[in-house]
Amino acid sequence: MAQSTNIGKAVTITLRIALIAGSLAALAGCVTIPKRAWANGAAMTDSRAYREVMSGNTSFQVRRQLQQTLDPRRLNYQEVQYPAFGRWW
Repeated sequence: MAQSTNIGKAVTITLRIALIAGSLAALAGCVTIPKRAWANGAAMTDSRAYREVMSGNTSFQVRRQLQQTLDPRRLNYQEVQYPAFGRWW
């Protein structure tokens, strides 16, 4: 009888350790922020439209400007200058 309670305590302790380790591993994923996401957030908060909306301006024009600045394809997009084409024929 005493041996079964020791096994039960061992199982309980093992489950608690596994639960704590799993929770810490899940939280570790939330802590790391990719550079691209960080840069996108910085680009958004630096925009004039974002500052206008945060200061209380709710006009349609400002909302449209904010919507256009939130386009994920345009945030931190830099055009690559390709060299001019050489000989065509």
